[in-house]
Amino acid sequence: MIDSTLCYIEKDGKYLMLLRNKKKVDCNKGKWIGVGGKREPLETVPECLLREVREETGLRLKSWTARAIIAFNSDEWEHERMFLFTADDFEVVSGAGVSEEDAERGRRVLRALETGEVLSGAEGDLKWIPKDEIMDLNLWEGDRLFMRMVAEDEPFFFMRLEYHGDDLVESHVGGESFKERVYEETARVPRGAVSTYGEIAVMAGHPGAARAVGNALHDNPYEGVIPCHRVVNASGRPAANFGFGGPEEQLRLLREEGVEIRDGRVVFR
Repeated sequence: MIDSTLCYIEKDGKYLMLLRNKKKVDCNKGKWIGVGGKREPLETVPECLLREVREETGLRLKSWTARAIIAFNSDEWEHERMFLFTADDFEVVSGAGVSEEDAERGRRVLRALETGEVLSGAEGDLKWIPKDEIMDLNLWEGDRLFMRMVAEDEPFFFMRLEYHGDDLVESHVGGESFKERVYEETARVPRGAVSTYGEIAVMAGHPGAARAVGNALHDNPYEGVIPCHRVVNASGRPAANFGFGGPEEQLRLLREEGVEIRDGRVVFR
């Protein structure tokens, strides 16, 4: 299975869409998708997201929102786990190591928002498309499903799509395992807020499984996507074995998000 990122960049009621029409061998050939691509070895999901957007558009994302983790299973192509994002805060790339070619690409992408110009790139043609026209494009049927959910501002979700050729034969929305349901509920804890292991257990459908929730979050394979630092114990204390830098790092991340910390524990609101 390969990992990939897909980002729908939005501005002025439009999405920046990519018509994949350049590669001879491409599972997305002829389809309109967002901006993204495969994750490289040792690359985190956020690093892949930022790199793919920069390379394809010349833009630097300043913030983004994780919307879903989608499993694409196909009888013709390698199975894929895709991390879906939306972003509406960005700028033209600049600074050390940025070529003038990359910066000009970003400037052209922003100009195209006003002119409607179609921009040719290595992967295909980029164009800003009004959101109410997206469903008229040649999309994967599964993409139509998750784009409707995004348009309706559904909370973070898992989705599984089964394809035979280009035909969508089965779809499922929602975590299918205990861990997936834990990660789904954790991803729905907003910035600046916290939840407890017990609360996540209840939301995941397993009251009393607080310890199992802690174990699942300690094994969180989705660093930078599932915000496990927003889950603490019932007394507000961080995880003694927080897997991404220890308890002090967990408290630091929470402080940065505006959570009040006093005497080494969260002050519940």
